[in-house]
Amino acid sequence: MTKQSRAIGIALLLLCSLPLLAQKKVSSKAVRFQGAPQYTQQELLAAAGLKPDAPLSVRDVKTHAKQLNDTGLFKEVKFASEGKTLVYTLTPSSQLFPMHLENLPLAPGKELDATLHRLFPLYRGLLPASGSLLEGVRQAFEELLAAKGVKATVKASLTSGLGPQKLTAMNFAVVSPAVHIGRIQLAGISAAMQAKASLLASGQTGNSFDTENTALGLRHAFEDLFQDQGYAAVQVDVVPVDPLVVSDQSVDIPFTVTIEEGGIYKLGTIDYPAGALVARADVEKILSKYPAGSGRPLDLFLLAIHDAYHANGYLDCSVVSHPSFHEATHIVNYSLEIAASPQYRFASVKFDGAPDAMAAKLKLAWKMMPGDVFDESYLANFASLAQKKDKPMTKWMQTVIVTNDVKADPATHEVNCTFHFAKAVQSPR
Repeated sequence: MTKQSRAIGIALLLLCSLPLLAQKKVSSKAVRFQGAPQYTQQELLAAAGLKPDAPLSVRDVKTHAKQLNDTGLFKEVKFASEGKTLVYTLTPSSQLFPMHLENLPLAPGKELDATLHRLFPLYRGLLPASGSLLEGVRQAFEELLAAKGVKATVKASLTSGLGPQKLTAMNFAVVSPAVHIGRIQLAGISAAMQAKASLLASGQTGNSFDTENTALGLRHAFEDLFQDQGYAAVQVDVVPVDPLVVSDQSVDIPFTVTIEEGGIYKLGTIDYPAGALVARADVEKILSKYPAGSGRPLDLFLLAIHDAYHANGYLDCSVVSHPSFHEATHIVNYSLEIAASPQYRFASVKFDGAPDAMAAKLKLAWKMMPGDVFDESYLANFASLAQKKDKPMTKWMQTVIVTNDVKADPATHEVNCTFHFAKAVQSPR
């Protein structure tokens, strides 16, 4: 239903009730709301623009109904007269979205939500795709930034694929000026690590700022730097600091990064869970294929677990490592906690962009059958194995770029695969 059609619907409903209200005005004390118990009567009165003791004419009732409708929070707004009481019946919208801050130099969380709730009584953390509430929140962000000395233009847009859960959310972004990571002040770093840490800090300064991910990303970057040098117990605290550095072209967000190095530890043992769904021998077989010196031993072991579990259909597995530090020997041992969902099963495969003759050959070469445990590693090797004993296919494969995508359904635990064959761009001779 469009905004215009909703407004027309309200007007028609109001006209039906005109005879009940035309004789005399009613007091806002005699107004009641129903159908949206998540809001208090006082909040709905405020959102509708109704003031205590103010007499209401038919025109007033219509105006306040439209004001509620225009928030975008309600699919429908009706009213009726019940004796001396005017009753608004509200049908909440089912299309509300969480809020996501892309690059606003504001701290998301309870304090910001409380501020928005004070400004907009009906705000509960979810926003409509359009309406006065959405526009009010957008303007409020511009005003909050102006109070920090930032004259910014904030844009709101419905965006999919945000965050680790790929949410669809109402995204707020500063479109001008540009927002960057500013100067990074380091603290707690030993002389041995000063040069490396300073180089990392200077490399991060000037990068684009992300409200929800910059501090986390900086923490992980410094943790990786120190752990690479054996500081297994390193603790990193990253905090944005005021004042912001503001110019006509950009806003720079300064940070302090405080490091507790904790000394250098050598890797001891990695304790693999007894009764794990995938045997340790399978993990170590994959581990042996990684090039020597290609990463930290613990990280490579965790990667091998990931690959081994995915080869056995456990696509939703997660691994948590728990360190145990021995101060006397400066050795760190790890115990692992592995969680895995039910196995995923293969459902179907398609060969998009392949000529009919080649698609037929590829189907014959494909050995994973519907219902088989899904082996993710099979996809990586399939194209090269399929053409090994087929010269026409080998020749054709040299002219295309092969990619694949996997669609795993968490409800059915079935996997559908698609291989895409795109013509390779030939270099001019």
